[in-house]
Amino acid sequence: MHKILEFQVVVLAAGKGSRMPDVGGSVSKCLLPVGPYPVLWYPLNMLEKIGFQDVMIVVLDEDKSNILNALEKCPLKIKYELIVIPSEEDWGTANSLKHVSARINTDLLVISGDLITNINLNDVLNLHRKHDACVTSLFFNNGPEEWIELPGPKTKSKPDRDLVCIDKETERLVFLASASDFEENVTIPRLLVKKYDALSIYSRLLDAHVYVMKHWILDYIVDSEKFTSIKGEVVPYIVKKQLTKPNNLVEKKGTSEKNAEINKGIFDYAVETGYERKIREISAYNDHKHGNKGVYFNDALRCYAHIPSKNTFAIRVNTLSSFYLSNNKILSKWQDLTGSSLFERFHPNSEVKTKQIDDNCTVGEKTIINEKTSIKNSFIGSNCNIENKVRLTNCILMNNVTIKESCVLQDCVVYTGATVGTNCSMQYCLIGPHHLVPESTKSNHQLHAETTDNMITLG
Repeated sequence: MHKILEFQVVVLAAGKGSRMPDVGGSVSKCLLPVGPYPVLWYPLNMLEKIGFQDVMIVVLDEDKSNILNALEKCPLKIKYELIVIPSEEDWGTANSLKHVSARINTDLLVISGDLITNINLNDVLNLHRKHDACVTSLFFNNGPEEWIELPGPKTKSKPDRDLVCIDKETERLVFLASASDFEENVTIPRLLVKKYDALSIYSRLLDAHVYVMKHWILDYIVDSEKFTSIKGEVVPYIVKKQLTKPNNLVEKKGTSEKNAEINKGIFDYAVETGYERKIREISAYNDHKHGNKGVYFNDALRCYAHIPSKNTFAIRVNTLSSFYLSNNKILSKWQDLTGSSLFERFHPNSEVKTKQIDDNCTVGEKTIINEKTSIKNSFIGSNCNIENKVRLTNCILMNNVTIKESCVLQDCVVYTGATVGTNCSMQYCLIGPHHLVPESTKSNHQLHAETTDNMITLG
């Protein structure tokens, strides 16, 4: 494995789970348990596998200590530095990049802290290198989302859709917009049809929130002060600007140095300082059939998108559905995802006294599971206590959970510090943090919580 030194990496892990309203309140997505580890471990492990030595992780200041404690218990060799942003301010992803900009002196790889995938990121980096792109994005084309019955009250939520247009022959990303921006008809700029012969339009791709960027883009984001979101504003803006050409100096408003600086646009940042242009001019390579046009149509801005094969596993843990589904699949995908076997499904400091626990379960540190319990396809956090004659099937238990004697739980999510009283029978339920479910409760597709304000907390 070679070391990757040409890119610095920023992992964005300050999200509070705004797409998880069906469980109420907010959630630090990066601490959600998926199998034996928190979500954040998976992108870090992926980066470590391909040769990255260190990474910056942007987190909320209120989450820093919890995240440090969680990562210290995970198997990681990659060096990580947690960079905090204010919890009380509503910062977008572009704001987070501005915050770390002084630490970055190379091209940049930005990755979401909620991504779990078995892709080799070198495929994305190599596409970026091949075309000397300004931005390269990653999308997954895994077909329609799997239907899965979720715990909690039934809701009808529609996922956000992106319209993504890519030139099949070159993987050039030529159009990107939110489907919600269009009521009925979508108009593709005529220039795109003239320039590219094999355009493909997608509306069901999963945006991985992985971006490889030239360093000058970061400079532009910092100086322009008009962007808050990478995915929603920065990347669509650059993709659109590919269709334009830089203005001549005389076309700029004003002629003084002061006025020129005020009207500094994106093309003023996209300046090639090496031999890239000269190499293209003497190369026989051409990326299109119109031979009378220069390589890349002489475009100063070039955006690309990598879409791996459909059998690639990819999920972003940003909804209740994806959180539940990721736990449902994680052990069966473990070897493929991590490149190693999961040797310790039960933490060595746990006490598992029952023999009726299958191979699709994990048990956290200092958790006690008593005799005469039956546990199938369930993930149990740290410091939990599962009493006698309990049956758990397809459940997720976070830390410090107590399940009293003779309970039967199926397809439930039980949050930190909750207690389920004796002889309860619950199917497809969400049980909020530190909530006490009264004994003998019978419940189906219900939310049990003290309040829906800030309902989810992780300890």
